[in-house]
Amino acid sequence: MKIAMLFPGYGSQFVGMGKELYDESRIMQEYFEQASNCLDINFVKLCFASSDLELAKINHAYTSIFLLGAGIYKILREDEGIVPDIVTGYNIGAFTAIHAAGSLNFVDCLYMLNKSSIFYEELLAGLDVSVVEIKGVDAKTVKELCDQYSTNDSFAVVGVYVTADETIVAGHASVVEQVEAAAKESYDAKTESHGVEVGLHSSLMKPVVDFVKLYLEKVDFQDAAIPFLSTTEVHTIKAGQSLRANALEHVSSPLKWHQALDYLHDYDIFVEIGPGTTLQENIKALYPDKQVLSINNQKDIDQLVQIVTTAEVKTEED
Repeated sequence: MKIAMLFPGYGSQFVGMGKELYDESRIMQEYFEQASNCLDINFVKLCFASSDLELAKINHAYTSIFLLGAGIYKILREDEGIVPDIVTGYNIGAFTAIHAAGSLNFVDCLYMLNKSSIFYEELLAGLDVSVVEIKGVDAKTVKELCDQYSTNDSFAVVGVYVTADETIVAGHASVVEQVEAAAKESYDAKTESHGVEVGLHSSLMKPVVDFVKLYLEKVDFQDAAIPFLSTTEVHTIKAGQSLRANALEHVSSPLKWHQALDYLHDYDIFVEIGPGTTLQENIKALYPDKQVLSINNQKDIDQLVQIVTTAEVKTEED
């Protein structure tokens, strides 16, 4: 059985995420304690007893989502012996995946996400930008609309290719508004505004890339033990230096999520490593006959263990 593990990005966070596992798992408790000491943030209070607004702040959400994903992943590996055959991540989940691949350690990844999110917040203070999701229009058409309304000074781009007919457009607010209006008027598109917290995935992010690059020069990226599937170029990476380059590229490049899911067509089970179940819908739509699980609590872990154990027994019998 070939296992693909996927890590969600911004928007998957919710107050109370991971509470059951925190109460029951010493591994999770140690991760929360380590993260709190590293960043001087009370992650127990933030994740379990704050508000949706507080948790949704960029530096809080980025680091909390990573913390929970890393903790669940370690529980699966150390307590249950479940090792994936490939890892990838949606949006900032890519950084959790790089950690899970064995390239970037927990503390370095946590610091990187915290520092980059704080710098991103500072960058946003000086920009008039927006993000909108466009559904019901093919990606090629949306890209053409972005090109049509963009100028040298103001532009919009397809920041995320979610599905074949669902994209996330980001850029200068005036241009994004024109693209959204055209998509509605000419193609009867459905649209939904998103917070800029999801990232702009364009050249607008260059100052953040430059900042993160300086930090990453001091960070050791090991060669990965598990293949990491890039969502920028859609190929697997294991070399440490290539993973370092991909981490930077990920910040300012369009994310080809739909193409990455296509790449995983040979895998038997898709495991979303919490929080929440935000990735399930797209995966199930693309692979209705495959097993798709989201891991958020011990019951989810037990279900995954049962599936893997049953598959191993069947393989031995065959």
